[in-house]
Amino acid sequence: MEPSRNNDRARAAARRRAAIRRRRQRQAALMRLCMLLVVVLAILIGVFVLMMPKNPLVEKLTLEAGSALQPKQFLEKPEKYENKPVSFVTDITKLDLTVPGEHTVELSVDGKHYTTVLVIEDLTPPKADPVDSVTEVGVLPDPETLVTNVRDVGPVTISYRNEPDVSKGGEVTADILLTDAAGNTAVVRVKLLVISDEIAPEIHGAADWEVYVGDTIAYKANITVSDDQTQYPTLTVDNSKVDTGKAGTYPVTYTATDAAGNSTSVTVYLTLVDKPAGYVEPEVVYEFAQDVLDEITDSSMSKVEVAAAIYNWVRTHIGWYDHSDKENGWAAGAYDGFTKRMGDCFTYYATAKALFDVAGIPNIGVTKVITADTSRSSHYWSLINLGDGWYHVDITPRNGNYTDSFFLYTDEEMLNYSRQHKNCFNFDVDAYPDRATQSVQEHFEFDKNTLKVTIKESW
Repeated sequence: MEPSRNNDRARAAARRRAAIRRRRQRQAALMRLCMLLVVVLAILIGVFVLMMPKNPLVEKLTLEAGSALQPKQFLEKPEKYENKPVSFVTDITKLDLTVPGEHTVELSVDGKHYTTVLVIEDLTPPKADPVDSVTEVGVLPDPETLVTNVRDVGPVTISYRNEPDVSKGGEVTADILLTDAAGNTAVVRVKLLVISDEIAPEIHGAADWEVYVGDTIAYKANITVSDDQTQYPTLTVDNSKVDTGKAGTYPVTYTATDAAGNSTSVTVYLTLVDKPAGYVEPEVVYEFAQDVLDEITDSSMSKVEVAAAIYNWVRTHIGWYDHSDKENGWAAGAYDGFTKRMGDCFTYYATAKALFDVAGIPNIGVTKVITADTSRSSHYWSLINLGDGWYHVDITPRNGNYTDSFFLYTDEEMLNYSRQHKNCFNFDVDAYPDRATQSVQEHFEFDKNTLKVTIKESW
């Protein structure tokens, strides 16, 4: 029995070994089939790739910020497409080519679309030209004023690399640092002449004056300051001793200081007086003046035409009467002009002043200076400025002599007449702003019958 069992075990082992061989043979066949399929697939992919059109564009194009952009710059071999159409599909105008960054760009090459990457970089420092300048001791100029013609694709920050020493006079150099948005920098060297300023500024127009109690006090009206170095010296007013609610005379001190610290002080006296019983508020006559201007002017008129309209209205609507209310100020004189339509030269002047003020035409009252060789009567007229200098305007009729208008006269024209007529226009030539010297009489006509001026042409 024992040999039979041994034979059975041998046969079973042989069957197992045969099964294992068959399984391995099947696995090997399957492996060969898979390898064959991989090879076939690789061949198919290779054929497909070879059949696909190759992207003719460079993988990435890098340009300096602000550079011009053309489609063929993106071609890897532009000579192959010299006679083929190449154009942008992407709207290049919507790309900011001045700012560093990356953009995906699509192009059409010979009718087919391809994409690539455009890289914008900024490696170029900004540039500028120096402006050699002059400053005062202790005054450091704004660095932006020391360079000009700044050039870069984007904004440039301008600063001092190191602030120059301007604590004493002499010539120093200033290094101006230019920094663009990408961090590129450049330095421009500038010469700076530092001047030692020891001359104090001058105050002009400060004089004693009188104001009614309760009226607005314009302390800086007609006050100007000049200096040999500083364009705009500071002006301060010390009015601490003025009691605006009480009549009296009070000191007012003006102090002008330049950038170097030099200063000048002038003290004048402000007299506050109680308003007289017949005082008229300017606002009252301004209402009358506005009504008149609404009738005689419109928005299409030039300033000279408006001035002529005012001249004509006052000349033809106020009659001569040898009296006016001069005690209560110009507004009282203007009130008589608008309501009574009668008065003397002060009435004519004051009425015209109200109209000039409301029309926005700068005007100054001029008073005749009484001298030994003239009559004792005083006289009033105006200086007005229409944008090209101060000219004389006198609307008062001259005793039946209507051959002269006295409209926009120069000093020479006014004083020539004055010398021939008992110095009737004698005035302090130093008490008023510099007047225009160019005659403008050719631009208008005066009708001695209607007493009106007509503008032939504006200038």
